[in-house]
Amino acid sequence: MGVAAYRTIAADLRRRIEQGEFAPGEPLPSRADIARAYGVGSNVAAAAVRVLVDDGLAKGRAGVGVFVRERRSSSTMERSWTRQRLQGRLALSEGGREASGAGSVRGRPRSRTEPASPETARRLGIAATDPVVRSEYLLTRDSSPAMLCVSWEPLSITGGTPVALPGAGPMAGSSVIARMSSIGLPVTRSTETVTARSATREEADTLDIAPGAPVAAIERTYYGSEGPLETADLVIPGERFRLAYEIPAVPADGPGPA
Repeated sequence: MGVAAYRTIAADLRRRIEQGEFAPGEPLPSRADIARAYGVGSNVAAAAVRVLVDDGLAKGRAGVGVFVRERRSSSTMERSWTRQRLQGRLALSEGGREASGAGSVRGRPRSRTEPASPETARRLGIAATDPVVRSEYLLTRDSSPAMLCVSWEPLSITGGTPVALPGAGPMAGSSVIARMSSIGLPVTRSTETVTARSATREEADTLDIAPGAPVAAIERTYYGSEGPLETADLVIPGERFRLAYEIPAVPADGPGPA
């Protein structure tokens, strides 16, 4: 075939996908069928399929086969600093309860107690190895993974309270803001640092995106009057969502320009 056989086969399969012969969500021919159709060995056929998977055109399902990956259009995920919108949009986006079409959490948050890493301790203003509650959950929107969140809360703050575990107790599934407020620790502000990077293999599998696909990685921390209450790493698929921030304009002291 001139060019490496598997690349030639992958290019032809790509063309057939783009022309609609294999529609999104449909299975690709099996490795054996590809080998017969192109007159190559099974290893060459497997290598051709791997190219499509690595390029994000196909996705393997263990024990089932390889399927054409769904192509999803990008929509907007709103985030806001205003107090009223903070209670709304961020709570809906990250709290766990479905409302206003914002999304819902798939399953209960998985939580455990662990010693704070040096980085987590820095973000929470505590000593390294101090106990924290680590929680992980996946937010979905329109049945598709929308956000992976891993959060940490100092056990010194929530330990012994009804909200020690985000997925249990009377406030199960409520937002961080609501949970902390219920124990007399209102959130007064939040900070977010956004970085664009490639998804790790684990993140790609969880978010159902191609390995190495772009993601928005957000480092977020909620603060009360006495200091940090919770910090989290949020990972959002760049191919599905764009972030829209609403930031209030605070008038400066004295008259402004006409």
